[in-house]
Amino acid sequence: MRMGNGVLPPEVLGEIFNLSLPDTPSVFSRRSLIDLCLVCKDWRDAAHLDARLWAGINLEFTSKSQPFCYSKALAWIKRSGGRPKSLAIVTACRNHTINNCASATCSASNRALAQLLVQVPALEHLSLEVKAAQCFRNLCASMKRYSEQLDPSPRSLDSSEFPVKSLSLHVGLFTPQDPGHPSYMFESLPGISNLQIKFPTIHLENDFLHVLDPTPAVPGRRLLSPNILEPITRLSMGCNWPLGDVAAVLESCINIKELNLDLDNLECDDPGGLLHERGISLPKVRVLRLRNIAPFSLQILNFLRLQSISELDVKFGSPGMVYRQILDTQYHTEPWEMFMREHAGTLRILRMEDVDVPKAQRLSMIPANLPLLEHLVLDRVYFNADIFRYWSSTPPTEEEGGMWFPRLKSLELLRLGAGFNPDEVFAYLRTRRPFHEEITGTGEERAVRPVFHGPPDSIQHLVMTYDRAESRGMGRTKEYSGKVLGIARALRRAGILVSLGPKFIRP
Repeated sequence: MRMGNGVLPPEVLGEIFNLSLPDTPSVFSRRSLIDLCLVCKDWRDAAHLDARLWAGINLEFTSKSQPFCYSKALAWIKRSGGRPKSLAIVTACRNHTINNCASATCSASNRALAQLLVQVPALEHLSLEVKAAQCFRNLCASMKRYSEQLDPSPRSLDSSEFPVKSLSLHVGLFTPQDPGHPSYMFESLPGISNLQIKFPTIHLENDFLHVLDPTPAVPGRRLLSPNILEPITRLSMGCNWPLGDVAAVLESCINIKELNLDLDNLECDDPGGLLHERGISLPKVRVLRLRNIAPFSLQILNFLRLQSISELDVKFGSPGMVYRQILDTQYHTEPWEMFMREHAGTLRILRMEDVDVPKAQRLSMIPANLPLLEHLVLDRVYFNADIFRYWSSTPPTEEEGGMWFPRLKSLELLRLGAGFNPDEVFAYLRTRRPFHEEITGTGEERAVRPVFHGPPDSIQHLVMTYDRAESRGMGRTKEYSGKVLGIARALRRAGILVSLGPKFIRP
């Protein structure tokens, strides 16, 4: 490829290739990269020089006898040189039954897969999806059998010596044999600090789905050995289990600094408030992210004993879903209110997504008394805009800082509802940095410029977007008012980055 009289530099070509290929290094992505290399020698050389293109690979095994050339996979990933490498493996046992996953038929026992994992260079991240815990044990046994032929110290995924920094483990289901396993379901894993784990969905016996999917439950205390959990500093866990089982896993996580929990919209319960009384002490956690949290499940905040959390990120609904349940009961919101009061002195980042906040609860669900907050994100959060009027008209005393959110740097209001009034937001921002307009010059040189009063505001960035779905696919928009546009211009003159997306309206 040429540009003018010269050749397009290989670095630029490599950047173009990275942007054009899918982020996930799937079979389609690998085929596309090979096709690019076949265009011409310049393209091939440019692709070979860009290590990012070769740093990851995704593989799927559906049978023990599936043909696979592990040496080609090794050559592919080694082409990335010293860049961090990732490997994603799915073992989809088609012969698997609910009662057994024999090594003789398990796709995780594929010899070529074992050969790849025994010889693969050090990985930044390994993602492994298995049908059952027995598949994981089959894979480890297969790796040991092969590696013993090469080295007296066999490499295996149940050994702390396996060279990987971050591990994602997805277990599809539990078998009837799992609850009776003599020890922990997972006794040992590589020596990692970052663990992402997804456990099977459990349907209780009184749930009609239990008939269709009778996956047995395994007590939380029997899942992961404390030897695995104690060194972890970043834990991501997905399950729909009772809070007691979640707590049993977290009890050994004494060193985690970042906790991500996905409760899969479980309407969880804590009979008798036992967890609230006991609590789980996680003194080092600084970041808490909750996903798919039904309002009733906010009880999880009752038993998490955190000392100085700086970031709270809560997504209430599933993808494409906004929780519109009634939140105006003390039973639902009390854990949230208590948690926010307790951590008001340390919280710097607050992000909420996919929830409808009733007017009566807006001041408690979106609290203003957060003196250290620097970044506030409300993404598809439906609330009355008059909360900004309240923040403008009832500032705290000078001793308390003189304004709500005195250190706020970034405000993001994303995917707003069609009825949301932006005027209130900009009126609030104007009260934070008052100004008046002066007219200078005459005729063609006439100009209107803002004159600000007082020191600069802490806010540096404002983003406001409306939910396109509100227009029901019509894409109809409405102009912002002249008042809003005028204040936006003034804020930009003050050095604030203001980004306004299309204002979608209902047809």
